[in-house]
Amino acid sequence: MIDVRQVDKCDETQVRDWWQASHDGAVAGRPYDTYTPWELARQAAATDNPDWDLVFVAAYDGGRVVGAGVTNMPLSDNTDHAYLEVYVPEPERRRGVGTAVLAAVEEVATSGGRNVLVAEAIAPVGGTSPGEPFAARHSYALANREGFKVLDLPQYAGSWGALDEHVAARIGDYRVVEWTNRVPDELVDGVCGALNRFIGMIPTGDLEMGDLNYTPERIRRREERAARLGTTGLAGAALSADGSLAGYHDVFVDAARTSQANIGITMVLPEHRGHSLGLAMKLATHRSLRARFPDCQIVLTGNADVNEHMNAVNGQLGYRLVEQILEFQKVL
Repeated sequence: MIDVRQVDKCDETQVRDWWQASHDGAVAGRPYDTYTPWELARQAAATDNPDWDLVFVAAYDGGRVVGAGVTNMPLSDNTDHAYLEVYVPEPERRRGVGTAVLAAVEEVATSGGRNVLVAEAIAPVGGTSPGEPFAARHSYALANREGFKVLDLPQYAGSWGALDEHVAARIGDYRVVEWTNRVPDELVDGVCGALNRFIGMIPTGDLEMGDLNYTPERIRRREERAARLGTTGLAGAALSADGSLAGYHDVFVDAARTSQANIGITMVLPEHRGHSLGLAMKLATHRSLRARFPDCQIVLTGNADVNEHMNAVNGQLGYRLVEQILEFQKVL
């Protein structure tokens, strides 16, 4: 009989067993292992996050953990939402483990007052995912589709000269500034303002999402937590001639796995588009990434299929599509 229980995040043995089941379920059949490495997961579980409430559950069959899940509940914005994760290692599938885990993470969400439930499944390019019929059986509708892309950084980092010429011909009076880990004090208000417009600027399909709510205090909390976890953030901003922020981009590398980097956000405010600012920011941060982390092999990102402009920018840099991210939603 499958017994699903909440994981005590202060018990490293429980967290390790939960992580192993999550990892094995997440990477099965996929071309890359992009799941959070154990050392980072261990630290994150023990490190307070004032902007998110994360509840872990594990499914037990006797003494074995055969499935795992997470309920991610934002605390600073979209507080009616919960982002659910369900993982079942391949040998444990087709016997109700996923259904039991989903019921448990949904119960956590509804007990927390959340009525918009969102979950993801991964599908191969041009293929299908077992998550699709699973989601349909549990009344989740496909709400958005994104492409999951990979850049082989060492292969392409030396081949961007023509892109520099393209940017130089279009950037005009704009300029790109970079920083590591901490947003400069003089830019933090502009970064908050840009992030708070982000959701309204990107294609989200049928997902019900409200605006973000970033403040300078929240930015500093996020930076402090990243430092405790050993995460390095490389960021760039496009500034207009008067010094105001026109675009923002960041990429992150975890000390626990410096061979991979993850794109966070890339955005150009609508009133400043048409000057290749997104490409300019990405060129700057990707070169900084290569210089600071020479062992970094791949950079990961996701873009909505209908986001033609950003898909084109990523294509210019050398990103290639490797999987599809399917986003499902259930509104209670």
